[in-house]
Amino acid sequence: MVSALILIAAVMPGPLGFPPGDRSVGVTRAIGVGHPTPGLPASRGRLMARRAAEVRAVRALAAKLGYHGRATIRGFRYVSTTYRDDGTVEVVVECPK
Repeated sequence: MVSALILIAAVMPGPLGFPPGDRSVGVTRAIGVGHPTPGLPASRGRLMARRAAEVRAVRALAAKLGYHGRATIRGFRYVSTTYRDDGTVEVVVECPK
């Protein structure tokens, strides 16, 4: 039963008639990149790089939305997290306008 629902949701168009993958209409996106700290174990460096990328992405989103200084951004979502071979992590966030 669940697999049938997932299949139907993948075939049906998204809101406003756009395909399910295209959610860029009325959305502000921001990218953050985090670098691992040298001298730490790879696993810990990767976690710290991911957290740094998340913080940078949300700060960039706040700047794009016009918030300066301290602000609370609500309603944003994580679009993707990409781990690169050199240890850097890229996080993409988006928020409706």
